[in-house]
This record gives sequence, C-alpha cells and structure tokens, in this order.
Amino acid sequence: MRVSDDATTSGVAEQQTLPPSAISGGLRVSVVHPHEMVRRGLESMMQEKDFATQVTAFEDPGSAEVRMNLPGTDVVICPCDLTPEVMELVAATREQQGKTLALLESGDEQQLAVATEMPADGFLLVDEITAQSLEDSLRRLVGGDMPVPALLSKWMLGRIRSGVPARSVRPFFLTAREQETLQLLAEGYSNKQIARSLQISQHGAKRHVANVLAKLNCPNRTLAVALALREGIVDDPSDEEGP
Repeated sequence: MRVSDDATTSGVAEQQTLPPSAISGGLRVSVVHPHEMVRRGLESMMQEKDFATQVTAFEDPGSAEVRMNLPGTDVVICPCDLTPEVMELVAATREQQGKTLALLESGDEQQLAVATEMPADGFLLVDEITAQSLEDSLRRLVGGDMPVPALLSKWMLGRIRSGVPARSVRPFFLTAREQETLQLLAEGYSNKQIARSLQISQHGAKRHVANVLAKLNCPNRTLAVALALREGIVDDPSDEEGP
C-alpha cells in the first residue's frame, strides 16, 4: 500500500515490502542508540524472546559501521529524533528495503511533536518497553502495520479535534543548560549575569547563548526571546507577581 506524498512528509512512512527472511521469522535487527543501557536492554529482550536471529548494536547513527550493516538488516531501532544523522539513517534504511522503529524517550508534548515529523515506520515509548511489547511491535512492523503508542495516537487525535496542527509545537532540542540560559535571556540577563547565575565562565555563557540562537534560528537574543515566548518554551517574566 502506498500513501500520498503529503502523508509521507508529515511523518507517516510509506509501506514497503520486506525481505522474505523477515517475514519468515528470521528478523535481523540493528539497535542504534547513544545510551548503552538502552542498547543492552533491547539486545537482552530480543535474546530472551528469541525472535531475532541477528542483533547488532551501534552507538553513533552516522558511523560507517551502521551504513555497512544496513544491507543485511530488516529493522533498525533508533531514537525518535530529527537530527541529520538519524534522518539520514532512516532514509538509508528505506533505500535498503528495511524498516525503522523509533523510540520515544518520553511522552511530553515536544517529543510527541517530533514523532509527527519523523518518517519512521513505527514508534515505541521507552517507558512501555517489555520483551513482549518489543516483539509485538517488530512483528506488526514487518507485517505491514504501523505500531504507535496509545499516548501518541491520543495526542494526535486531540490536536485534530481541537483544530490545532500537530506541528505547532516545534522541537528545538535545547539542553537543560540552554533552556536555563534562554529563560535568563527572557529575564533580560547579560552574558556576565548569566555566567554568575549559572556559576560558569563568561565564555561558557557566551557559548550557551550562541547555541540557543543557532537552535532557534534567530540572529539576535531579542528575536530569540520573542520566539521563545510565542512558542511557550520559557516562562514570561511579566506574568510573575512582584514582591
């Protein structure tokens, strides 16, 4: 079954035909994830259930080893992420007639919004992973279905019913420190004041500010703060009551 181009670009992947080995039960799976505990946990679950004949694990989605392994892979399990490395991995997997199962790190709104943008073939919430749920998701995936966590389905349905496009919540991938920096910018702090507040050097504060501007695609801090307030990713200082 094929879907329209519009559906594909909104995060719903086009259905593909998998190699006979996957359909007959001999799944070949690659786990590509930056966290060792996640990689080892998934490997252990698949070995426990014995539904994959080959499991390989990699840390870096952009590594040459991952690309070299794709021709022999039926399913790639990777983070639900829009970074260039992950997006290129998804595209390369599809070129090799494989499928991608993306792991949502949490059920917060920003991560759910990322899922609507990512052209993976299925999704699984990390907090809900068990050996059985992993097996079910992989078998549904190779059977032509699109496994999606109930939380993601409900969120998308809620956005549709409310008339709000799912893409209105934009993912900016700010680190915790960059989020703190952005909040201080919204409160009018200078680089020197940010450094003092975060107990870092002025050079470090300047670097955090530069990273924030780059991720928000804003040329200066004034526009960055305006965007952050509009998108609701920082608290509006004017809403706070005075002493």
